[in-house]
Amino acid sequence: MRIAILYTYIFKYSSFLNTCMMRTMQSEVEVLASDINKLNATFSKIAKGQDFVAGVCFKKQESNTFKIHHETYAKLRKKFGLPAQLAIVANKYACAACKGKVKPDRDGNVGTKPTFNGNAIHFDDRSANINFEKGTASILTVKGRIKVKFNICRYFRRYLGWKAKESNLIKCRDGKLRLMISVEAPTKVSRKTGNILGIDRGINNLIATSDGWLFDSQHVWAVKRRYVRLRRSLQSKGTRSAKRHLSKMRSREKRFMRDVNHCVSRKIIDSIGTDGVAVLENLDGIRKARHRHEQNWLFSNWAFYQFEKFLAYKGQEKGVAIEYVPARDTSKTCSLCGSLKAGQRKGSVFTCKTCGVVMHADLNAADNIIHRYTDKSNSLRAAINQPIAPDRVEQAHTL
Repeated sequence: MRIAILYTYIFKYSSFLNTCMMRTMQSEVEVLASDINKLNATFSKIAKGQDFVAGVCFKKQESNTFKIHHETYAKLRKKFGLPAQLAIVANKYACAACKGKVKPDRDGNVGTKPTFNGNAIHFDDRSANINFEKGTASILTVKGRIKVKFNICRYFRRYLGWKAKESNLIKCRDGKLRLMISVEAPTKVSRKTGNILGIDRGINNLIATSDGWLFDSQHVWAVKRRYVRLRRSLQSKGTRSAKRHLSKMRSREKRFMRDVNHCVSRKIIDSIGTDGVAVLENLDGIRKARHRHEQNWLFSNWAFYQFEKFLAYKGQEKGVAIEYVPARDTSKTCSLCGSLKAGQRKGSVFTCKTCGVVMHADLNAADNIIHRYTDKSNSLRAAINQPIAPDRVEQAHTL
């Protein structure tokens, strides 16, 4: 039994150490004039083949890749003229698009069948060979392999040493072809011996850190309120033009918030450094908690989970661990003496009724977050390092 547990632990620990992080590199593709027709034929046949697979999925009410493969593979090869590997990939991604839609719900309704517009081809590591040194890719088409050149912009060159995995060739709206290359590298595991930073997330200040940095969120909320006013105005019109502008505005607002979270998370990870720890509050269930009526909109538009994801994947690159502590009373407790009394926080000012210290409330919360993590780590370390036998002085005293 103990041996089985030991092997299980070794397997889990080794799989944890062997985890990889993945990124996607974007590159512009240059295709020879003689190969353009081959690519266009491949785009078209892939789309028709995927539409055929989607039809089979809905007819059979099944989206399992392996079960549908036996129904569609031969026809994808003969009827649509797809090479073996492209037939497998077309089946795989058509089935993925149909998941959760093919089986009827309680009312007997099924989802909408997906349609494929012929603007993308997915390649796995067998159907596309990527050579970063030469800047070329050998990709599979319905009329054999062709070689294309790709140019990687300066930002994505940081990933040139990573291993290329899968890729997508996409026709963009500007008429250009772009190759999206998925690359992977081993995750840098933090030894947790470096800097430790407590991070408090809030409404008035988006971020407050235990080293004294505050990110004022006035500009963020001003932009979001402006989008709310525009959205109300467009929704009241209800015209086709208004709906089109609503869709564009929604995408613009999401890009703005993504940019803010990207910039803030990058600054935090760079400030911590390798083998450090970023400590956050566990905010699970924060949207379900009761708030004042005027705060409901603020919490529903708070992109804190996206910030967590960006912080985590940037931490993998730098070797920074992300840890969580309970969020209860972090903003009400004094970070110097530990006093917890009602009325100590008023707005952004924290005044301790026991020791008299006055500080910024969000910075006080960030200090409490880091205290909770260090107390938790010390107690865990003490429990692990307990001696098997009592101390000699205690033995002598007992005797």
